[in-house]
Amino acid sequence: MTRRRGIIAAALAALALLVADGRAGSIVFTSEGCELLNVIEDTAANGRRFYRIADITYESSALPEITDCVLSFNRPVVAMGTDDAGHYRIKYASYEPVRGRGIHGAGGAQFFKAQHRVELQSERNLWLGNCEDLGSFSLEFRFRADSLRDESVIFSRIGYASGKKNGLEIVLKNGRLTARFHGVFRDQSGRPRVVYLNRGRRLKLKAWHHALVSFDRVSGKLSKRINGREDEAVYATESGEPFVNVLRPAFECDDLPAGVVGKDFSGIIDEFRISHRHIADLKRETEIASKRHQRLTTIGREPVNREGVVTGPVHTLPATGTQARLFSWREELSSGTFVWMEFRTSDDLFGQADPEPKWYRIVNNQRDIYRMRVGSEFLRGKYCQWRAHLVPSPDGRRSPRLWDIALEYRVDAPPRVPLMVAVAGAGDKSVTIKWKKNVEEDLCGYKIYYGARPGRYDGIITHSRERRITNALSSTNEIEITVTNHVIEENRARDTRGLLSYPIMKNNVLYFFAVSAYDTYRIDTKYNHESALSAPVTGRPFAGSEIRPEE
Repeated sequence: MTRRRGIIAAALAALALLVADGRAGSIVFTSEGCELLNVIEDTAANGRRFYRIADITYESSALPEITDCVLSFNRPVVAMGTDDAGHYRIKYASYEPVRGRGIHGAGGAQFFKAQHRVELQSERNLWLGNCEDLGSFSLEFRFRADSLRDESVIFSRIGYASGKKNGLEIVLKNGRLTARFHGVFRDQSGRPRVVYLNRGRRLKLKAWHHALVSFDRVSGKLSKRINGREDEAVYATESGEPFVNVLRPAFECDDLPAGVVGKDFSGIIDEFRISHRHIADLKRETEIASKRHQRLTTIGREPVNREGVVTGPVHTLPATGTQARLFSWREELSSGTFVWMEFRTSDDLFGQADPEPKWYRIVNNQRDIYRMRVGSEFLRGKYCQWRAHLVPSPDGRRSPRLWDIALEYRVDAPPRVPLMVAVAGAGDKSVTIKWKKNVEEDLCGYKIYYGARPGRYDGIITHSRERRITNALSSTNEIEITVTNHVIEENRARDTRGLLSYPIMKNNVLYFFAVSAYDTYRIDTKYNHESALSAPVTGRPFAGSEIRPEE
């Protein structure tokens, strides 16, 4: 496969023209292409456009919660063909129906025998069979424990198809209600994480408790509430901080274990419910697990304020490695309100709702974002995106205002075209090329393009004698490289993709050469910054005279 000089030169020249001299630039972001979640764009008295929260109080919701499973235990055991929502087939049911004080509706389920339990058949199209993304979810129930025996199961959904325990279980341990998630949560690289909620207050025997175990897919908050009070909470994120790199919840795809209620439990369970918000609909909603249920509810909830989110589209910056120098916005914060922002950038194009690249929390007038090191690289890129979070006052009366979101950046210019490129000599199957050194601070090295036909380069020389061609090869202000078949073979071996043919040097054949310079940004990748090619020069290998006069 060959590489044509015209295409290469044109592309490199265009890039060099675009980013010449490390050009600075700025963007004032508009609302075009923004995704608004619980946010509207409003107009102030002076005509200024700004963002504010649409629904501060949570009284309206465009994202209904999906009731996945309900077991009210209001029907006789023999009538338990499916759960109350009609979604799950009941594989097995054995318990003693009870009525009376503390029971909601027409009945509850008392468990005390070894065979007592209810088994739900997991299905791929339901939450208990989902191996993609579980979204935000809540498991809610009322119970009265007649015994606090360890490992008594309120609910479990555990499989072993992968060879390891996978799934969730809500059980009694040390007199407490615990929630264990085995391999359900995974980090950005797909590695499973074990997350437990195993602290909190001890339970009272033979007393009714209302329990809610919930996960907010947006913030990563996993919490356990007993009788309306938060008993324990953790953030299922990679760093333990809210909102940043939230772990993805999903069950194993190779397993469909049953959901089990009441196994080895001694006591009464009533009004068991699983609810969730699908990740595709949820997107950036927050605090969903505490919202009032829309269907089949017998247990109330206190509404909580929800923040509004503005997600900007993915913006294209002038070149790879563009440096974000300053990110700012203007805000008006009424008492108790707050605005916080996230930013991400990458050299690879990504979608507006893609989970990667990683989001980073920033503050207003954040400077020098590009100086943050991520692994072996710095946080720079050709594409960027911002996301704003508007937080209302705790009393649900006031919203912050946000406007004039802006980014200042600087483009990392490629090195200048090498000057004074010339053929310094020719020998047996070799040609020597020289040029003046470049002086850029971030200069990495040079590339010699060569070919046997004008306008076409079939080989690129970046190394000579196992050393990269850099200024360090010369103590003078000039670089001089002799292109031989040994050097050509050395560089052909580095072309692992086999894109070029690397013609060998033959005597008496005219070869065409050009030189470019490249910088230190992501060396040997497509993201590196390379200058345009120098004007071509020609050289002809020649073995020289065979006449050797005697002296």
